[in-house]
Amino acid sequence: MSRIGFLLLLVLVSSSVFAQKAKPAPALALIPEPVQVAQTKGTFELTAKTVIVLPKGHEAHLGVAQLLSQRLQVPTGFALPVKVGARKKNSIQFQLFPQPQPELGSEGYTLEVTPQAILLQANAPAGWFYGIQTLLQLLPPAVESKQTVAGVRWEIAGVKIKDYPRLAWRGLMVDVSRHFFPKEVMKAYIDQMAKYKLNTFHWHLTDNQGWRVEIKSLPKLTQVGAWRVPRTGYWKGFQAPQPGEAATDGGFYSQEDIKEIIRYAEERFVTIVPEVDVPGHSLALIASYPNLSCTQTPQQVLAGDPWNPQRTNVLCVGNDSTFTELEKVFSELAQLFPGEYLHMGGDEVTRSYWDKCAKCQQRIKTEGLKNSEELQTYFLKRLARIIQSKGKKPMGWYEKLEGRLAPNMAVMSWKDMKGGIAASQQGHKVVMTPAFNTYLDFYQGDPYLENGPFTVTRLNATYNWNPVPLEANAANILGGQGSLWTEQVAHERKLQSMTWPRALSLAEVFWTPQPKRQWENFIPRLEAHLPRLDAAEVNYATHFYEPIVWGVKDSSGALQVVLSSEIRDIEMYYTFDDSNPDKFYPKYQGQPLDIPKGAHHIRVVSYRHGQRVGREINLPLSEVEKRVRK
Repeated sequence: MSRIGFLLLLVLVSSSVFAQKAKPAPALALIPEPVQVAQTKGTFELTAKTVIVLPKGHEAHLGVAQLLSQRLQVPTGFALPVKVGARKKNSIQFQLFPQPQPELGSEGYTLEVTPQAILLQANAPAGWFYGIQTLLQLLPPAVESKQTVAGVRWEIAGVKIKDYPRLAWRGLMVDVSRHFFPKEVMKAYIDQMAKYKLNTFHWHLTDNQGWRVEIKSLPKLTQVGAWRVPRTGYWKGFQAPQPGEAATDGGFYSQEDIKEIIRYAEERFVTIVPEVDVPGHSLALIASYPNLSCTQTPQQVLAGDPWNPQRTNVLCVGNDSTFTELEKVFSELAQLFPGEYLHMGGDEVTRSYWDKCAKCQQRIKTEGLKNSEELQTYFLKRLARIIQSKGKKPMGWYEKLEGRLAPNMAVMSWKDMKGGIAASQQGHKVVMTPAFNTYLDFYQGDPYLENGPFTVTRLNATYNWNPVPLEANAANILGGQGSLWTEQVAHERKLQSMTWPRALSLAEVFWTPQPKRQWENFIPRLEAHLPRLDAAEVNYATHFYEPIVWGVKDSSGALQVVLSSEIRDIEMYYTFDDSNPDKFYPKYQGQPLDIPKGAHHIRVVSYRHGQRVGREINLPLSEVEKRVRK
């Protein structure tokens, strides 16, 4: 889904906190923060003689223990054997509780590290897996390295941990329609999210700019719909296809690719939820099969946005063949994906096409509908029945419609929390992904330096958010997710930097009990994880370090500059003379800055604990003028 036309207010406000005494790094820097954690005496040292032990009778779950062995072998150089048998010293021991512990559920675990051994207990293998992720975070950051690291003592601090998730649906979404990412990129993304106990990968496979999933009964979807003319630059300015220009940019996942990615995700206890976005956002589908549109005219897959009268991106609901073809699509999806939900999109429909379509108007009359808005409800309900007939549960983006949503349809609340609250009260299952708190395509630093199509979602906005508001029916809140639309994300490195570290904060929002989450406690733990991301060669943004700049007017009406930051212990140094500031330049002291005569820019840099962090912010004062607050 593009979110063109949906603009939130530009919010630059953040807590204005300045330099204070530096705090020591936390002894246990775990993300997400466990439910209960206590440090104990001593350490366990992982050596080449350490053994991973699985109890007898649980050989069916050998894969979880082997995954740990594989993760450890590359950075440590130790080929740790996985054995079935009794407990022993110098071992990592897996156990299932003889009597289930209801509080832990299927994903909870307990972890005890002593100098002699490590004991990991759970009700089910998923709990083992999440305990492994915590265990790996107790090792030095070099454990994330993709090559063997010499000279490291692989010590694990003594701890006793009891842990289980707050929410069942802990997700991230990636849009692969606007830009296609190969299967190895998707596997790496899933692997990284699983490290932080995120368990649902929402895969936005189709939209106006590309169809990415092979449907064998409809081959043109990938022969035609998966390809567009190549364009680079700002999304809104992309030139339309030129006469005779070849569509060479794109790609798709074969059904064998998808099966491979599903297996990879299942090994990491990640469920994949596929999305085919209809009846709007369907230009790639219509370009493949023009007879499914109201105009039935040839269309081309576009690189940019199709919002103009000549581009038909909405399916014809008056045409029964539309539902015949969609049944083929969702039948194959149901056979491919083992998860319980199939996502059908369903929002942002340009209903003006239906208003002009004789077949759609006849459908309105035949079905006794009032208008095109109720026709959208009709479409959702009919497609929902098709999905249910395949043994799956339908899910879509929340839309406020006169005829309401399909009765058994789960929804994702994206515009705000209000839609999710209302849906939960009406009995719908809900995944919260309100744009301002969770949209990872929104820029995360100063908008003047970013190339974001919409607005800002800073790190503190993702962290200081509660996905289960008091007004909601909590029993119907499945959980939440971060959503990454890729209009401006063309490369894996940017895919990573738009996700991390904001997905780290969301991981804690979804897992850690609400009363235990504290922004000031999160930041030092986050900083301890940045070397882990470096070791894993995962790109991440450091914009949370950077100054936030806005303007005020003094009593005479003259412009002044005010600086703030998201986090504590930030020192900011500035200049108005167009030189590049460092810590030898004037330091911001918390008061509005008078602007010297003749100045036209302000440049600001941040330092934390004596080290420069983040980018230099270089703003024209004309931009600061636009940000004046009363």
